[in-house]
Amino acid sequence: MILVSNFKKIIFFLIFFSFIVSCESEPKSHELAGSTFGTYYKLKYYSYQNNIIRQTEIDSIFEKFNNSFSTYQSNSTISKINSGQNVQLDDLFLDIFYKSKTLYDKTNGMFDPSIGLLLEYYGFGPEKQTSYNSNINLIMQSVGFNKLNIVNDQLVKKNISTKLDFNAIAKGYAVDIISKLLNSKDIYNYLIDIGGEIRSKGMNLEKNSFWTVAINNPDLDSNKKFYKILQLNDKSIATSGNYRNYRIDSITNKKYVHTLNPLNGKSEQTDILSASVVANTCFQADAFATALMAGNFNDAKELIKKNNLIQVYLIYVNSENKVSDYYTDGFSNYFIIP
Repeated sequence: MILVSNFKKIIFFLIFFSFIVSCESEPKSHELAGSTFGTYYKLKYYSYQNNIIRQTEIDSIFEKFNNSFSTYQSNSTISKINSGQNVQLDDLFLDIFYKSKTLYDKTNGMFDPSIGLLLEYYGFGPEKQTSYNSNINLIMQSVGFNKLNIVNDQLVKKNISTKLDFNAIAKGYAVDIISKLLNSKDIYNYLIDIGGEIRSKGMNLEKNSFWTVAINNPDLDSNKKFYKILQLNDKSIATSGNYRNYRIDSITNKKYVHTLNPLNGKSEQTDILSASVVANTCFQADAFATALMAGNFNDAKELIKKNNLIQVYLIYVNSENKVSDYYTDGFSNYFIIP
């Protein structure tokens, strides 16, 4: 009995000692990175456990998104819909559809995933041109997210020519899904970045500060790479701009930008160079950033007034043809360098 008692004491001491050492040790930094959705992704987080987030878990999330929303994948749900097939919609597609409906209303139609044909017409879709050629009026008849409904988990179009493209919300929503995965595993210090759509939580423990992010300078010829440096905690940010993604017509030399105005069908550079949005969820930040870029500066200010749940930073060209900025009061809370 004495030997057994001593043995139990030794076991208890070892367990207690291991617990003390574990509590006193610093959480380890983990990173995952790669390419997805035609861009990069980076994930950094801190945890006391090794490899708590497996690469296969992240890959599985990206695979589900591609299977639903990739217009470059012929067997995806969205490609089948765009080709006129009747498809039983999966839960992910249904979720993003209803989120898009809400955002379509909140942005007065400036965020509109029904612009698939417009993207193709201007050379930004999976098919660079369509049989519509220059008949923009015919294409515009297919645009309008209010012309789409879900009946028995199937998409119903008022115009059979309508094509969908969820690129302006899918990356942000993928960030949110990864965030939920991290939260479910009790990881509360992390930064997720998919092509500039970012979600942060907690601290960057190596620097003992909140996570630092930057708004790029739209002047690509400038020596100043970043226009503004920010710190975020438990917030998402997305930035949209036309200074990188545009096309020059080889015949007319006219510049076409990838952010289209779904209300008039135009692909023109407005006075807004860059729109950054901070929100509680990344899918909201992603969609609003696109909506703000789709119109001009006055359109953006009106949209901001109607949506007080977002904080916005705009870089634009003012009436004196000089680059200036505009931001909501709440956005200034995130500035590191004024």
